[in-house]
Formats: sequence, structure tokens, C-alpha cells
Amino acid sequence: MSQERRGSLFFLLSAVALLLFAVSASAQMYCVDCDPYSNHCSDECLKCSLYGESGCEAWTGSTCGATRSGGTHGRCLQDNCDPSWSETGRVTQGTYDGNNYYECTHHSVQWVTLTDANQCNVNSDYWTQNYCDNVIDGIKLGTYPTCCDGYDDFGPNPLFTCNGYHSCTG
Repeated sequence: MSQERRGSLFFLLSAVALLLFAVSASAQMYCVDCDPYSNHCSDECLKCSLYGESGCEAWTGSTCGATRSGGTHGRCLQDNCDPSWSETGRVTQGTYDGNNYYECTHHSVQWVTLTDANQCNVNSDYWTQNYCDNVIDGIKLGTYPTCCDGYDDFGPNPLFTCNGYHSCTG
């Protein structure tokens, strides 16, 4: 192989290696984005090591479980532990109707609690999590019907009522 071809091949391989390094470096997570419900303590992340006028100017490698003092910050999953989430509570906080000319839908806004049966997080505060669920639980047909009184046209659902709340309060 001629020296010119070896130089071209070296240049090509160097460019590919640099590109692969840039892609893997850009996929790195920032430590502030570590999620206590999905990141393990040993998951690698980047932590700002030098703040400047325009934000972070230097980064250092760390883990989702590390802190400045070297311990765990108590917001990560134990390594080799996968959460097993199941619904343990559902409380209706709001009810309203959504209607148009031909039908209405009755909505129940519910505060849902999930519990991790494996208790994977190092901090027990993160063994449960909550979210707000907007459930359509009935339909009425007709000309501009209301789903805030009367019964569902398609099942044995209870009497529709509405309190007008469209979101959860927690």
C-alpha cells in the first residue's frame, strides 16, 4: 500500500473515530436530568465543574448517585434493581363534560398513585409516584346533550354529575 493511500486511510479512520466519539459524547446525560424513578445510581452523567457568565463552561464525569461529598444524594435506583410499578390508588378530583352537536363525553379527572413493589429507590420517598389521569367514563348521544346530568347511554354507569374541575390538585 502506498504512503499516500495509508495517509488517506488514516485520515478516513480518524474522521470516523472522531465522529463516533462526538456522537457518544453528545448522547451523554446531564446529572441535573437524572430521574429518581428511572435512573440507577451508577448511571453516568455530566456535572458542571465551572460556571461562567454564559452558563457552564466545563463539565466533569459523574454518576446519578454521586454528590459533591462523594455519597449518594438519595434520589436514584439501587443498581441491579428494576422497579415493579402497580396502581395502588385512584381518587376522582374533577368531573366535567365535553360536548358537541351530536354527543357529549363525561370526564373524570383522577389522581393516580403508583407504588414500586421492589422498593428500588435508595430513598423511600420515591417508592411511590403520582400522576393526573383524564378518563372518559361515559357518553350521551343527542342534539347538544349534557353529560352533567342523567345517565350514560352505553352502560350501567352511575348518574353523571360535574364539578367543573379539569385538573388534579394532588
